[in-house]
Amino acid sequence: MTNNLDLFINFETVKGTVRLDDDSIIETCGRGTVVILAKTSIGHVSSVYLERVLWVPSLGSCSLLSWRAIVSLGKGFSLASSGKDMYIFRENKTEVIWGRLDRQDYVVQEEQESAKKMTYQQWHKALGHRSPDYLKSNNYSDATNLAKVPKD
Repeated sequence: MTNNLDLFINFETVKGTVRLDDDSIIETCGRGTVVILAKTSIGHVSSVYLERVLWVPSLGSCSLLSWRAIVSLGKGFSLASSGKDMYIFRENKTEVIWGRLDRQDYVVQEEQESAKKMTYQQWHKALGHRSPDYLKSNNYSDATNLAKVPKD
């Protein structure tokens, strides 16, 4: 479950509730598929598709991954831990998810995506477009680039 609606690649509105470990009940507002880019302990990145993920707006700034939900899929995943590390493996023993112990919780290690802020000019250049400054200059003329159209 997550409170981050931006993580969903598909989504359906479904109302419901979920009981937390402290016996409190919170409202769910939908469910869908989420993709996480999970790091493995050796630095590889694994695209993990999680289905039937609940959207819980009041969850706070975290997402929770349930081992019980993974086992219920019946796809042969296994869980192992060593020291402060936790691993989820596929049936063929390929590591899929690596988590590190942070206080009392294991935190899935994710690849961080980043974006660069670009100006209008930079976007035009990146897309191969002529910039507005070029179009205003003496180097460009619409008349020289137009094909002559014969009149009927």
